[in-house]
Amino acid sequence: MIYLLAGLLIFHGIVCLLGAFFPFYPPVFLFYWIFPGHFAIRLVIVLLIGAAQITYGLHLILRKKWRIRWYWPAVAAVVIAGLLLIYPVLQNPGLFGASAGKDEIHQPILFKEMLPTQGEEAPDDIVPAPGLGPAYRANVHQSGVENPWPPIDTTKVTIVSSFETDTVYIRYRDYIETEAGESRNNVISISMGNRAVGSLNLYTVNLPTGIEVTEGMRWHGPGPVSSVLVIEISPDVEAGEYSFGIGIEIDGKDYGTVSCTIEVIREPYSDNHGITTTRAAPEPGDNITRSSSLMIKLNMDDLIEKSDAIVIGEVVDIFPARRVNELPRGELPPRHWIVITDAVIEVESYLYGQPESSYIAVMVQGGRVEQTFVWVEDQPEFNLGEEAALFLCRVQPEIIQFELTPPEGFEAADYYMVTGAMQGELGYKDGHMVDLEGKSFAVSEIEQKIASIHGGK
Repeated sequence: MIYLLAGLLIFHGIVCLLGAFFPFYPPVFLFYWIFPGHFAIRLVIVLLIGAAQITYGLHLILRKKWRIRWYWPAVAAVVIAGLLLIYPVLQNPGLFGASAGKDEIHQPILFKEMLPTQGEEAPDDIVPAPGLGPAYRANVHQSGVENPWPPIDTTKVTIVSSFETDTVYIRYRDYIETEAGESRNNVISISMGNRAVGSLNLYTVNLPTGIEVTEGMRWHGPGPVSSVLVIEISPDVEAGEYSFGIGIEIDGKDYGTVSCTIEVIREPYSDNHGITTTRAAPEPGDNITRSSSLMIKLNMDDLIEKSDAIVIGEVVDIFPARRVNELPRGELPPRHWIVITDAVIEVESYLYGQPESSYIAVMVQGGRVEQTFVWVEDQPEFNLGEEAALFLCRVQPEIIQFELTPPEGFEAADYYMVTGAMQGELGYKDGHMVDLEGKSFAVSEIEQKIASIHGGK
């Protein structure tokens, strides 16, 4: 009889150990379902219960034959249970509540009631959808009426834990494009199949500086729960992609995170000064000044070596010419001045240099200010709407004798002059650059030269 009891204990202990990882055994399944707390705690409890049964069963069988003390099989069973924990811990470093990375920052998403929509309607405004809860305005419109916006796409994510029978289904926006200073809504809908979603807590992981996420409203359906996350982007956030995680915790169980990417774009350049070229022609009555200088010939390697940035872009605007005075020396008034014209380039790609902005200003000498017309023969010519490849040097007023400040709306980091005067402006079409002598260069060839000359700079 004692051997039958010992055998049942050992068998049941083994079943518990296996059921700890694969909850096929009804008592273990019910324990996982009912017992609150982190999954790691419940896993350890089930493993210890299984180990205790195996320990006592071995003790009953072996104590008479080999006079084995009870603590020897106990130590062996605990060691086995501990070894069984190594695999899940390696597979899921956050199993015991530790962060998956030392630098991860978890922040709870706090509730902040959404303000009512004001002003013009926006595609991602939240409107009620019967039976569905909150929905985007772009996705809900009256039947027979044309939708003024394209629908907002959402993505589906399924999370299945290695140690749970629960499956979580999530639908949300994993990518949002917006301008800085804006607020965007992200409806995250969570369901668990036939099981109702209980207590839901949301949090963020590694939320970038300048982006705030709050919960604006929550809707409970018969099974799913929908939460509206309000994502606010600070006006001083630079253009670029910013990613963070949205963490999901249901009934005290952490189901991990889903990723969300915010692409902050710069507002499209909208100014138009009505000027079509930087090479203006003199008019009757103008006070004409002509200027020429000795232009040192530069080959392609020279242009690359002397440039701070090499870009391909389109001329989208030209500012009116302006007069720039010489920097005053002491109390003496400036004795000289120049006339400059600034062209705005929408950058398609940076072949070299640190991308600061999608729009840059490029200065050329010459132009008309009132009745004064200045023409400088070696300066590049920009025409509205043309594409060009430009070799550029950043304007540095501290080493130039004139007060060269950027035009309105531009920072010093986005203000350039062309390297080698007119030599640094190349025609561009179909992936090829053409210099003043008509020689063609493939972009890939220029990129190889840049890598060769500048290396990792």
